[in-house]
This record gives sequence, C-alpha cells and structure tokens, in this order.
Amino acid sequence: MRAAVLALALATLATGAWQVSATLTALEAPVDRHGATFAGSGACARCHPDHHASWARTHHRRMTQDASEATVLGAFDGRTLAYGGYVARMSRDARGAFVVEVESPTDLLARWTVERVVGSRRHQQLLAREDDLWVRLPIAWDVEEQRFFHMNGAFLTPDPVELGGSAPIPASDYMRHAVRWNDNCVFCHNVGAEPRADRSGHFDTRVAELGVACEACHGPGGEHVRVNTSPLRRYVLHETERGDPTITAPSRLTPARQTDVCARCHGQRITSDVARYLAHGDPFVPGDDLADTSTPLAIDTSLHGDAAAFAPRFWRDGTARLTAYEHQGIRQSACTVTCGDCHSMHDFESPRGQLRADLEGDAMCAGACHEALASPEASLAHAGHASVRCVDCHMPRIVFGIRTIHRSHRIEIPRPLANETDGRPDACTLCHVDRDATWAARAIAEGYENARSSSSRVEDALFGGDPIERAVAAAALGRRDRDDDDTRRLGLLLAAMRDDHYPAVRGIAWRSARTRGLASPVTAFTATDDAAMRARAIDALAAELHVAPIAPANAAELRARADARAIEIGE
Repeated sequence: MRAAVLALALATLATGAWQVSATLTALEAPVDRHGATFAGSGACARCHPDHHASWARTHHRRMTQDASEATVLGAFDGRTLAYGGYVARMSRDARGAFVVEVESPTDLLARWTVERVVGSRRHQQLLAREDDLWVRLPIAWDVEEQRFFHMNGAFLTPDPVELGGSAPIPASDYMRHAVRWNDNCVFCHNVGAEPRADRSGHFDTRVAELGVACEACHGPGGEHVRVNTSPLRRYVLHETERGDPTITAPSRLTPARQTDVCARCHGQRITSDVARYLAHGDPFVPGDDLADTSTPLAIDTSLHGDAAAFAPRFWRDGTARLTAYEHQGIRQSACTVTCGDCHSMHDFESPRGQLRADLEGDAMCAGACHEALASPEASLAHAGHASVRCVDCHMPRIVFGIRTIHRSHRIEIPRPLANETDGRPDACTLCHVDRDATWAARAIAEGYENARSSSSRVEDALFGGDPIERAVAAAALGRRDRDDDDTRRLGLLLAAMRDDHYPAVRGIAWRSARTRGLASPVTAFTATDDAAMRARAIDALAAELHVAPIAPANAAELRARADARAIEIGE
C-alpha cells in the first residue's frame, strides 16, 4: 500500500515537473500575433483590475463611444448655432435620440442622428451614419466653453469669401469638415480598425473595440486570454517574472519599439500599401518595427511626385508644427528618450497629459538624466530664471492642434537667431513677448540686464505670420508667465479677434484674452461670426474693458505679408 501511494506521489511530481517544463518551453517560443483575435478590455479586467481601472481614468478610454445619456456631453436642448447664413439646431427627437438639423433661409440642408461621439477632454465631435459610411459632422461641442462651434473654427481653414454676405455661404464650405470616419479617424481612435473598403468604394467598417483600449498598446489578446486560463501557466509567469509571448508588454520592448507603440497614432506616417490598410486595416502589432509598414512624414516627404506636399506642416528646420507628430519630434531630439520616460498609461496623477506620477515638474529631466541640475541653485545658474521649467525653454509651445497650441516634442537648446532664420518662434520671445530674437540672443550671451529690444517678435508674428505663427503668437500673449501690461496684450488680442481671417486664430486669441482678465461671458464672442458681427462684439468688449484694439504701426505691411503666406492644412 505504501509503495502504491509513493509511486502515485512520484508520478504526480513527475507530471507536475513535466508540465512546468512544458510551460517554460512554451514561454520561450515566439508567437506570431498578426491576424490574431482580440479579447476586449473587459477580458483584461478579470486578471488586471488595477491596470484596467487606471486606464479607465484616461481620455483614451473615452476617445470613441456610442451616443448615450452618459457619453454625449453637448446640450441637445434646442439651442442653435448660426454660421454663414445657416442655422444648426441641436435637439432630441421623440425617441430621445440626439439630432442635428441644419437649415438655410429657404430649406433644410441636412438632418443627422448622432450615433457616436469622439473625444471628451477639449471638445467632442459627433458621428452619424449615412448608409455604409460614418460621417464626422461639421458641428462639435466645446467641453471647456460649454457651447457648440462650427468645425471651420477648429482647423486651419480661412473664412469663406462669402462669409457675411447677404446670401448663405456655399453648402460645400459649410460642409467641408463633414469628413468620412471609415478610412480616416477610425485608425487612431479605436482598436483593431478595419475599414473593409471594396473596389466600388463601399465600406463594411468594423473595430474590435471603440476607443483606445488595452489592445491598442498590448496587441490582440485573444490567445493570451485563452492560454492563461491555466493556473499553472499564470503561476510560472508570476514566479519567474518572464515575459508572455502571447501579449506585448511595452516596458519589455527596446526604446525604439516602445516609442513605435505610441508613434502609431502620435506620429503621422505614410504607406505605399494603401489598399492593404483600406481593406484590412493597419498590420502593425505592438512590438513590430513601425518602419516595416510605414514611414513617418517629414518636411520633404513626397506625395504623388510633389516634394512639398507636407512642407506646411513643418517649420523650415523640419520641426513639426502640428499635433500627432510627436514621434517626429522625439526622433529629432538631442535627448534619447521614450514616451514612457514622461508619460504613463497607468501611473499618473491627472489624465490631462498623463504625466508620470513619480516625476513631478523638472524631475522628468533633472531626476532622470540631468542630475547635476536637480538642485534649485544649479537650476537657477543654468537657466538664469527662477520661475521657468525645463520644458518652457527646451520644449516650447509652437505646435497647433485643434483650437489650441501645444508643446513641441523636439527637445532642443534655445537658439533664437537660428529659429528666426528658420521662420519659427523661439522659446525666449514666446515668454518675453515684448522683445525680439536679437534681444534674446544677447540676453543668453551677455545677461538679461544688459540686453535691449526695439521690437516685439510676437507682435510681428500676430499680424504678419502665416496662420500657425499667428496662432502661436496669440496663445503666447495669453500666458501668465510674466506680469506684463495687460492693457497692451488685450488690445493686440482684440485686434486679432476682430481682423484675422482664420477663425481658429481668432478663437485662440479669444481664449488668451480671457486668461489675461477679460471677464465677459463666453457668448460675447464667437470665432466664426462674420466681420460685422465680430466688429460689434469687439466694440462692446473694448468699451467694457476701456481698452481699444491695438495694431503695430506697420500693420498694413504685416497684413499684406500674412495674406501672401496664407495656407490651409486639412486633416
């Protein structure tokens, strides 16, 4: 009897040892996950509740959602938005569905039922179905200002020539931002997007999951969920701290492959195999080399033989000046960093930017690579300023992205004169808005107390730059970095709000004016109003503030220069 029990025990141990050995062998075998099945974030939550909960706090989680009482942020209470001779009315129908109707003075231009929404932080865009297409509507909700706006005020689109005339603007101008979602927004705002376009132009678009969920960064997890139903496998993974080949852990990747995970959406790119993307979706799986299937856009990237096709998206030195080009900035940086050195999907204090919770303020630079500058004394000696942060000088706000200005992700040393030669803003005069690049260069070389300036680079850019330069200048005038004369700043901003031909620039100037002390209600100014309505609004604001719009003495010359540099950048 004892012999039988002992034999059974030995057999059990032998079987267990064999199973452990087999599990270890399986963990060493590579797994091709291209074309693998997705499991969905709900499956991840069962084993990774903490990571699922932290991801659920992010704005990635709410990037695309079905329309419901909980997800639609806009006030569909019958309010209207007038623009270009048309009136959009946002309301609910008898079923409670969210409806947008657009009317001209004589007829109904369009009627949509909102079925999905995109975004939840700064603004929320609206999607409706039209047969086999999903259409992003030309009306969106401003989350911060709590009002609807026309999408002509979101992108670098100038006023239609007919704006303010007696007849409505052409319907094509009103509808120009009613773009197709199926082969555009779908790729970066969802998991496992497949446009499924056929040769006739019809779509059967599907996604594995709406929004930017777990498998966007970790890859398809169907096989991972299946094999890890085994308690033994989970135990071996836990005890040996091995990587699991059925899922991607970005932290285990090389720095280049880590960055590729984010670059898939935060680094605009181009592919020679467009048909593959339109039929089956993006073949990239986290862990791949992104360059195997696509190439990051650059200032000299050619499109159909046009070597300047993408040049307006970059400053002349090749620095990106639009958002969704962060990967390009990192590739150009003097610092060797990955996205995860500053950002985290799971360990962050605020979902706004998702900056790592364990690195506050300048610790992202001084605590990681530049330890010699960690002390306040060393930082002051290095920067010559007591109140600026590393990113203020080395990652200036020179990037336009849907109605606001963001930091550049090209980490570099401030070079005011070189920046001026390249036709781009410099970090120094974006803070010292009453000075020019020559002053900034001398201040760096000789000391701030010895430098003098006879002009303002920001003012010149506000009236004479191209639309992105003007937007960057308008944003700079609104920052509270320095306690300069609010009267002059407000006067300059009022002039831009009244006269600029781009509603996106006017909108940024409006928000800057509010940060500098303009206390009027939001509804006092709408960036997409025609010239006559804007003039009346500015007159009322000027009377309230006792500040008149201000323009430089050579404003006419600057305006002519700005008109000659007009550009339009689509999505």
